[in-house]
Amino acid sequence: MRSFIKVFLIIFVPIGILLSVTWSITDKLILEAAQKELAHEMASKAEILKGYDLKYTFDQNLHDKFSHISEKSKLRITIIRKDGFVVDDSYYTPEQVSEMENHANRPEVLEAFATGTGSVIRRSTTAEKRMYYFASKYDENLIVRVSYPMDYIESLRAGMLKQNLTVYFILMIMIALLTIYLARRINRPIQQLSIIADKIEAGESKIYFPSFRDKTITKLVGVIYRIYNSMNMKAKQLEQEKLKLNHIFSILDEGIILLDAKNNVKHFNNTAIENLETELKTDKNILQQTNNMDFLSFFSEIVPLFEDRRLQKEYKGRIYEIYIRVFDNEKLIVFFDITERAEYENFKTELIGNITHELKTPLSMIMGYSETIKNDPDMDKKFHDKFINIIYNSSNRLNILINDILQLHKLEMQKDSIAVEEPTIAGELAEEIRSYYVDRPKDVTFKAEGLDEIYINREHILSILTNLVDNAMKYSTGDHIHLDILKDKDMISINVADHGPVIPTNEKDRIFERFYTMDKAKNQNDTGTGLGLSIVKHIATLYNGEARVVSNDKGGNTFIIKLREKFPLSDIS
Repeated sequence: MRSFIKVFLIIFVPIGILLSVTWSITDKLILEAAQKELAHEMASKAEILKGYDLKYTFDQNLHDKFSHISEKSKLRITIIRKDGFVVDDSYYTPEQVSEMENHANRPEVLEAFATGTGSVIRRSTTAEKRMYYFASKYDENLIVRVSYPMDYIESLRAGMLKQNLTVYFILMIMIALLTIYLARRINRPIQQLSIIADKIEAGESKIYFPSFRDKTITKLVGVIYRIYNSMNMKAKQLEQEKLKLNHIFSILDEGIILLDAKNNVKHFNNTAIENLETELKTDKNILQQTNNMDFLSFFSEIVPLFEDRRLQKEYKGRIYEIYIRVFDNEKLIVFFDITERAEYENFKTELIGNITHELKTPLSMIMGYSETIKNDPDMDKKFHDKFINIIYNSSNRLNILINDILQLHKLEMQKDSIAVEEPTIAGELAEEIRSYYVDRPKDVTFKAEGLDEIYINREHILSILTNLVDNAMKYSTGDHIHLDILKDKDMISINVADHGPVIPTNEKDRIFERFYTMDKAKNQNDTGTGLGLSIVKHIATLYNGEARVVSNDKGGNTFIIKLREKFPLSDIS
């Protein structure tokens, strides 16, 4: 997932930055062009107004003309003398004009008297809004100033911003989708190579090397495959050397304690202190370092040994492998934590044993009856058909077992990455279950009242229902199976009840283990793979729920599965 995100960002971020910069530059250029157009228009208006016979004192006729122009176009016309006195202003009445403050220090006025024209964008202290001012010298003692509210430019900017943002986000979404597609295409072989590398690093002996369309990656995989095979061959050769160098290398990473002939501590490393959880002091007997009984018990069996030994001991709930090397006057004790390795070995041994046991029966029947048919080509048709049927049933059982193992593995790999984008329709689910069990020896009643949509993956909820109902079909002696689906807020409860026999209390927790079957079921003809309830429990764990079984008032068992709905992120936000 991290490599996918990296590839996505490498492609998406530069394109996004380039698009943002382009948008910013384009927006700036358009606004500058609009502002230049406004300046040109204002200069033209000022030249037209200079065609009037302007006075050095207020003229009512000119004022009326200027006011009419302002009403029609929002253009403000101001006549200003060189001493700063405002002769006329089209935004105000004659009385207000006479009271206007002196404009001699206005920047556009000063610039116009100095160079002939002047312009500025500023907030008007009289009109109290941002205006674009353009002043043109009428004669040596009089200028014509026209101004226009900046609302035009600001509305243009707002309109452009809205339009550009819409286009920008649409383009970003399109680019993101395209980038996701490209990132997946690029990242898929990288992920597969990463998986191969992880398996090689983990020391797995059987690794599948897939084929790729890309010739370069195919060559790379070929090189890795040859290196992998070479490593396996070298590993066997180095195994003997590893035994010789084991003590030297172990002291670099593992707990080390060096004792003298009197069992006084001569040397130790930090790992020893961390593992033993006890502070050690040099030149002091190892058995006098502390009064902790775990510590004393751990070393009381090691200290008396005077020959090279390798043993395993438990210390504070952890399992340690200990190497003892005796020299002339010293004893080297090297120990390291193998708890996880021991647990893994036990789990692997148990899992392999269970899988082998489950595969052995159908395989034996397939091979046995196949050999019988092969050795007797003239066999009676009745027996021939019977044996073929047994072979088919055994093959089907083998297929179910393999599918269950693969499904369980898939669920274990999924961990917390479950996501439900589309809900399961309760009505469709009920119809499918009813039709699936319509001609079975036991009657199945299904209730999902008040439920429309369930945000549980359809494949997962079907797996729970079919595993639980099939389990009841095989092991229940009653004629009825009751299936109810209830909802409390975002918690879904699936209850499957049968009519017995009751599962013993000491087996109620164990039935959810892999390959576990009750003693009463082992001699039945129609047994399951022993993985169904384990699959149910793993699915419940994925949805932050639980799986348990209780006795019911019908003399049987009720399996209760709790699942918390996984809503789409868009709904949560």
